[in-house]
Amino acid sequence: MQSYWFSYKESSSPPSRIIPDLCSDLIVQLSMELDVLQINISGPNTSFFYSYSDQPTVYLGIRYYLGGMYPFFNQSFKGLKDQLVELTLLEKRMAIDMTDKLSGKKSLSELIKGVDLFFLERLNRLSAKKISMPIQKFIEDHRYLISYAEYTVNSSLSERSLQRLFREETGLSPYEAFDVLRFQKVYRELISGPNISHLDLVEKYGFFDQAHYSRKMKKMTGLTPQAIRQHVGILQDKN
Repeated sequence: MQSYWFSYKESSSPPSRIIPDLCSDLIVQLSMELDVLQINISGPNTSFFYSYSDQPTVYLGIRYYLGGMYPFFNQSFKGLKDQLVELTLLEKRMAIDMTDKLSGKKSLSELIKGVDLFFLERLNRLSAKKISMPIQKFIEDHRYLISYAEYTVNSSLSERSLQRLFREETGLSPYEAFDVLRFQKVYRELISGPNISHLDLVEKYGFFDQAHYSRKMKKMTGLTPQAIRQHVGILQDKN
């Protein structure tokens, strides 16, 4: 588990723009009285999307980094890429147990304690199911990897085996995971270095050319590279 997050939406709230970050989330939708309305699972995303609500709603998110949610599930993560699915459709027992554990809570701090207890109990019942070593290595090395070829060459598995393993445990292909990682690095540079050259980023991060770079950034954010600097709050963009 990486972190918790909370969000409050009024029915009149404008959509929020969400950008890819290699994470999967369990999203608990709550009434204003903190009753559990629904629990969804959001798979890893490879492009931006908008989050919105048609009624006043509180959201509690449980965020997992790449592959981190896999050991808690009884099935593959194939098909969860870019999807938001009701947890009951995938893990009915888990959804019922989690709802029971969170029912009757009167504050956000009580909800967090309930989630902590739920996953601690579940962790103690886990079998030997773990994230595979090649994916663990990708996670450990992700800050230093610049090229996709560098990662595949250093892997102990063939690219075909990596494809199968990644889709099973993360819902992404190895290249899709790398692509989101590269975007996050470029995004941080654009935000922290307003005078940085786009051509320098094209070369540094191994894009084919500036057109390739611009297409990738537009897919991930819905904005051109030039426009990203004007939207520092892109994670909660209201335009």
